[in-house]
Amino acid sequence: MSAVSASVPTVEEHKKAFTEIAFLLDIFAATIDNIMGGSTSSVGRIAGREMAKKLPVDLVHPTPTEALSVIAQSMKSGYEFSFTEENDQAMVTFQRCVIRDVCKSRSLQPGCSLCKIFHSYFDGIVNELISRPTKSELLEAGSSCRVCMKIQ
Repeated sequence: MSAVSASVPTVEEHKKAFTEIAFLLDIFAATIDNIMGGSTSSVGRIAGREMAKKLPVDLVHPTPTEALSVIAQSMKSGYEFSFTEENDQAMVTFQRCVIRDVCKSRSLQPGCSLCKIFHSYFDGIVNELISRPTKSELLEAGSSCRVCMKIQ
């Protein structure tokens, strides 16, 4: 029998891990974009729908507001966003976004292919939770990002 000791990672270890993950996300996004010829939205949506299936929630006839609230709670360690729902669309503002941090560390412009894949992924999660197609349009990218999510 071997004893495994759990150690708390140091700040330096966190920084190294973030740098490695940022590198991998950058490379994966660029590769997917090159292979798909700019049509990366389907890859993100499929990944988002698969992620939503793994969420420990059971929503009965959910509204977009309910779905976005669940997502906000489940993603709170890396994202902070607010939203308003009106008619068949939701306006989502990302105040804090770990993808934005990754972009900054890799000198990528806000709204790059990594951002686009993330927003398609986000659409896929919402789509799966509410059983309605969703499509986001990035309206503003920078220190905060604003998205108009159209819901069919």
